[in-house]
Amino acid sequence: MWVSPQTAHHRLVDLTHHTSVPAYLDHVNRYTFAASSHVFIGEVPVLGHKRGQLWKFADRDIQEAGRRLAGLGIDPDDLTDAGLESDERDTWRSSVRSWLDQALFTHAPQGESLPAGFPGRHLPSGYVRRTVASTRPLSLLTWSGRAWLIPRGYADLLDRAEKAEADLTLQATVCSGCGTRAESDQWRSSSAMGFVVLCPACAAKTARPYSGHLRGRLYTKAFAKRSRADAFLCAMCPEPRRALYWDHCHSHGLFRGPLCVTCNNAEGGPGFLNRDGAVDHLLQCTVCRSRRTLPPQHHENVVRRLFDFGPHMACTHDPSWRMFYVQEDGAVLARFQCYQHQPALEWSVLVPADDVSALVRRFVDESAGSAP
Repeated sequence: MWVSPQTAHHRLVDLTHHTSVPAYLDHVNRYTFAASSHVFIGEVPVLGHKRGQLWKFADRDIQEAGRRLAGLGIDPDDLTDAGLESDERDTWRSSVRSWLDQALFTHAPQGESLPAGFPGRHLPSGYVRRTVASTRPLSLLTWSGRAWLIPRGYADLLDRAEKAEADLTLQATVCSGCGTRAESDQWRSSSAMGFVVLCPACAAKTARPYSGHLRGRLYTKAFAKRSRADAFLCAMCPEPRRALYWDHCHSHGLFRGPLCVTCNNAEGGPGFLNRDGAVDHLLQCTVCRSRRTLPPQHHENVVRRLFDFGPHMACTHDPSWRMFYVQEDGAVLARFQCYQHQPALEWSVLVPADDVSALVRRFVDESAGSAP
């Protein structure tokens, strides 16, 4: 039986709440599986399955991992130094140390010393709820007066989980087509069934380049489901990479082309126009191309680049802080502040909609390539 992460969380809490190391899955989201497609419950990796674009778990896997963790019988009174002074990075100890630093700043901002025997569970709950291997380490820490102590068996469990996770992450860098070790994290990408690792050569064998055959057609979800985007290569990645989504213009409702998850998420972001081929891709919407325009979410970035704002008349410094807002009528409102000027200056500049349109046309003419 397949269960959602929320159901799996409640199942796991029921199985482990009576133990010294209870487990939780309330931290699981769609980014959890990006590194290895697994979530760790203690030292047990539980595979996530993507079904209907949603992540699920096999209920038997959740129950087995919960029972195994509950059966460890870790003694909460057998304490040892947690070793948080280690200089190692990207370990469970470095994560816990970082959380403690933040939590203690909140809990004792004036540098107050903690009393011996202070339990970590009394730190701010937002930090205590953070997980390692689906457990909450801060809730199991105790301050001795000189160092943070942790149950010995629990520290050993986290060490085993960390090693197992590193091994799985390494396995997830191997191309599933030819077995070549990945040279780039771009080889690993999301698919309709989960994450896959394909080198450019194998990606080119499993999908074909997009020919533009949907240019000018109206995007509909029904058609997008019938014509799967993962049959094509991403239209923007410099090396062959299988697509997952049909990207379309939300202003005019027309297809633009197939994109991988990374490129699809980047479209509309502030740095998208810096990418090679970004403007040509946006102009795959035939209405945008004929009108020499771009979707409104990109207009503020064009104005930021091309409009000559200059300093305030009462200040010789370049403005050091900027926020841009696209207005309903198409104008762009730019807010500035200069901290170097005392007292600080704040001012706004409204770029009229007609000027914005002219700047966008200029940007398109200067940036667009030779795509038909």
